[in-house]
Amino acid sequence: MRFGFVILHYNVVAETEKCVASILERVDAENFEIVVVDNCSPNKSGPEIQRIFAGKEHVSVILNKENVGFARGNNVGFQYLKREKSCDFIVMMNNDTYLIQDDFCKVIEDEFNQSHFAVLGPEIHCPNGLNPNPVKSSLMTVAELQKKRARWRRRRMRNILHLGFFDTLYSFIADRLGPGPHVSQPANDRRQENVELHGCCLVFSPVFVARYEGLNPNTFLYQEEDILFAQMLRDGMLMVYNPALKIYHMENASTNSVCKGSRKKQIFFYTHYLKSSEVLLDILQDIEKGR
Repeated sequence: MRFGFVILHYNVVAETEKCVASILERVDAENFEIVVVDNCSPNKSGPEIQRIFAGKEHVSVILNKENVGFARGNNVGFQYLKREKSCDFIVMMNNDTYLIQDDFCKVIEDEFNQSHFAVLGPEIHCPNGLNPNPVKSSLMTVAELQKKRARWRRRRMRNILHLGFFDTLYSFIADRLGPGPHVSQPANDRRQENVELHGCCLVFSPVFVARYEGLNPNTFLYQEEDILFAQMLRDGMLMVYNPALKIYHMENASTNSVCKGSRKKQIFFYTHYLKSSEVLLDILQDIEKGR
């Protein structure tokens, strides 16, 4: 089987170098390819990445002419590996993630031989010691998403009007009064099926690669995980979390390199969450109509 790795680069050169190095050092497949996709980094680091990996065996670099967002940026690499490199398995990794095991590809192949999964997610090691995978085990309803969309619209407007401190004050008080309603999250010490997977590392099998061209392209940023989960459930495709597969994640290096101001970051966050939620809403409505 031929493995492909997509690394979406944005601004942070050191992280991208470390990510690629971890694959080259630890990958346990002889037949593999890595493609680094620069998503038109505003700090002009794309050409630098191209120089760093020039002539490096197994590594290609693609420079996007514009920032097309997370999903479409990754899809550029996904489609390159699918069409130009004929990869069977395609792994999308954030550029601040690193391989930390020597049998990464073997675990993937063993799982595929067992379950014929469409999408596989690993155990994620983070600086805070927590593992965010799997994200959750149940899909939100249309009504639940509509409530969230109304809240995001209000918060976006408050930040535009320089009134975002009300949300900060509310969060401060809520933290001290205790946790809100419990959100069901599956235990992460065992293998699970049909759960939502964290987007920092997604493994797509030949089943997925044959049918799709990557992630849903109708978003710029945020909610890719929710959309993928809903899409796979709608299409009857299997998602698997297997803690035998492991990865390290530094978390949000690329996003934090751009959105440094709190107010600016909040407006950016709510604007794109609202746009992405329109895509998710359409899929959820399809699912509920089909029941």
